[in-house]
Amino acid sequence: MQKVAIIIPCYNEAKRLDYKNVEQLILNSDMNIFFANDGSKDNTVEVINSIITKHSNRCFLIDFKENSGKANTIYKSINQINQEGEYDFIGYFDADFSTPAIEIIRLVDELEKRKCQFLMGSRILLLNSGIKRKYHRHIIGRIIITLINFKFKLGIYDTQCGSKLFSKTIIPKAFDKPFYTSWLFDVEIFIRLQKQNLLIHGIETPVYNWKDVDGSKLGWKTGFKILKELYLLNKKY
Repeated sequence: MQKVAIIIPCYNEAKRLDYKNVEQLILNSDMNIFFANDGSKDNTVEVINSIITKHSNRCFLIDFKENSGKANTIYKSINQINQEGEYDFIGYFDADFSTPAIEIIRLVDELEKRKCQFLMGSRILLLNSGIKRKYHRHIIGRIIITLINFKFKLGIYDTQCGSKLFSKTIIPKAFDKPFYTSWLFDVEIFIRLQKQNLLIHGIETPVYNWKDVDGSKLGWKTGFKILKELYLLNKKY
């Protein structure tokens, strides 16, 4: 059995952090959970500590006092945990549990069955699937990935799904330096792996249950910021 840790990046997530999903992960899997607080201004840390009190052997807090964004929080957290050498795989999932606990458990099972080095969830709207995504977010996502694949030819359907797991050997290759972008750091991960001919060691697999949760920071205006980051990726890579 592979030992797995998942990172839940948190910035002002006190109202959206779903304890029911956390408890379901604890009761139905062996993975450990690291809540990475990104300098929250609300009572996120208090909510996290209340969860840790109930599950101190499986839940942990990484508390960054200064806000530096999701990309940097994941970069720092995944390297910090990997340096401990305790886990075979480390992943990250969104704090709102848009990917619910039952789906996270299934993805980890899929990872072990397929014997791959990394796995990414993909929000493909299949017949009878439980993908509930706002239309404008879907459109933004399709435009982004079309432009990305036109330039970088990654061959990935959904780079932006917040459900990803990486092996301890892949992490030093993909997270060797901070990211240039904030919204498109996931794309940077796969560009780095592509340049080292490592994309062949991963899989993209559909998530069957996923939903937009109220309070998301992604909207139409964000689309313009993403276009600027696409230009930056083209310049840096």
